[in-house]
Amino acid sequence: MYAVKEVFYTLQGEGWNAGTAAVFVRFAGCNLWSGRDKDRERDAARNGAECPRWCDTDFVDGTRCSTDDVVSMVGALVDKHDALPLIVLTGGEPLLQVDQPLVDALHAAFPRAMLAVETNGTIDAKVPLQSAHGIEWVCVSPKVPAARLRIRSGSELKVVVPAYSPADYAEVADGFDHLYMSAEAQTLEVGRSVIVADNLTRAAVWCMEHPEWRLTLQSHKIIGVP
Repeated sequence: MYAVKEVFYTLQGEGWNAGTAAVFVRFAGCNLWSGRDKDRERDAARNGAECPRWCDTDFVDGTRCSTDDVVSMVGALVDKHDALPLIVLTGGEPLLQVDQPLVDALHAAFPRAMLAVETNGTIDAKVPLQSAHGIEWVCVSPKVPAARLRIRSGSELKVVVPAYSPADYAEVADGFDHLYMSAEAQTLEVGRSVIVADNLTRAAVWCMEHPEWRLTLQSHKIIGVP
């Protein structure tokens, strides 16, 4: 059984696959923040992470779902199962829950979809990563110092500024196919935030000075889709 917060159909807003139609499966729970406003400062101090102070994602509680339930929820959102290009496992921290039976079931039901994960990189995966038999696309957005990362290679490394600095992840950068910077949004409340122009400018300047990095925008917030 899995604790699932929501399953929704949208466009991937960031990174290499930006603009691609995708079903997102958001898992409840995270190892760095409880998801509750009252715990932001406590969990930031406890876990040595800045993200509890500004994370805007609602991943609290969720519904208990079986493997078949998850597959059915994904399938209910798309008309042509064999044409779905991308399934994104996200959270919270999805690797707390994602396992081989779920991955196998999604691959079987949606054979043309690439299976991706968005993770903070601090949890050892229970499935093969960057593998056709596991999760094919791996995006690590680090929220702790590089020395504490368990996943040190993947498809994308996405650093959120100004809370984190790309320079702090130089020791793992070579393990990733693509390097991205994303501008921290201003959280208005859990589930709602706005893009900050100053943070975008800061990220853009870094990318111009360090062209091995690319700027990625949270285009889903600009477009107005989930």
